[in-house]
Amino acid sequence: MSKKRFESNPTVRPNPPKPSPPQSSSRGGSGLPWHVAWRCLVSLFVALHLTAVFSAPWDLATQSALPPGYMAPQGQPDLPPANSSVWQRPAVTRALRSFFSHYLNLAYLNHGYEFFAPDPAGTHVINYRVTRSDGSTVEGQFPDLKEQWPRLLYHRHMMLAEQTEMMGRESGLHYADYLATLHSGTCRLEWAIHFLLSPQRVLDGTPLDAPSTYQVIASLNGNPRRGASNNASSGELPVVIPGGGR
Repeated sequence: MSKKRFESNPTVRPNPPKPSPPQSSSRGGSGLPWHVAWRCLVSLFVALHLTAVFSAPWDLATQSALPPGYMAPQGQPDLPPANSSVWQRPAVTRALRSFFSHYLNLAYLNHGYEFFAPDPAGTHVINYRVTRSDGSTVEGQFPDLKEQWPRLLYHRHMMLAEQTEMMGRESGLHYADYLATLHSGTCRLEWAIHFLLSPQRVLDGTPLDAPSTYQVIASLNGNPRRGASNNASSGELPVVIPGGGR
């Protein structure tokens, strides 16, 4: 009875569907949050950035070459001088590297790409012992994972040991003199290389830090510096190196 009465009542109507809100006109009608001009600029920047990243190792991997079939003139060396116009230099890689040079320097994208694989070499370690006038000693090494942390501090100590090879004996003497001055004694410094284990030694269970994996390359003695005159004679300013605190 009530059902028929409800159906016959013309004033009862179901609720109409709610209209969907209009889309914002700031999206340019495409449904994307950025204007088309911004999308083009960002896409252009990404493309240029990737090209710059690619150009640095590409330029380092390409080398100048002699023309095919080149033969040195009679009486001259087989290879012409490095500045000779005979050499064919890769024009595309050099042009890209020159075009992106300032951006590569600013973003630090032109660092060395000399990867360790497939034949990694050993690492360098510097050990030192300072003997004081009272007979006490101060010993240490760098890099040292137990002493230098976080990772950035350890990496800086590692690079100090690695770059000694490139800087020569003089840099090692600076290290020895600095440590001797810091701890008020005489310093004995040893620069060693830590070799990787061969596959056979790994199978034999040799520890990574076994004494046989280290080879001393050079030994240096350092003495305390006598005022600023020692620094002036070498033409260099003192440099903060390991052992001087954090």
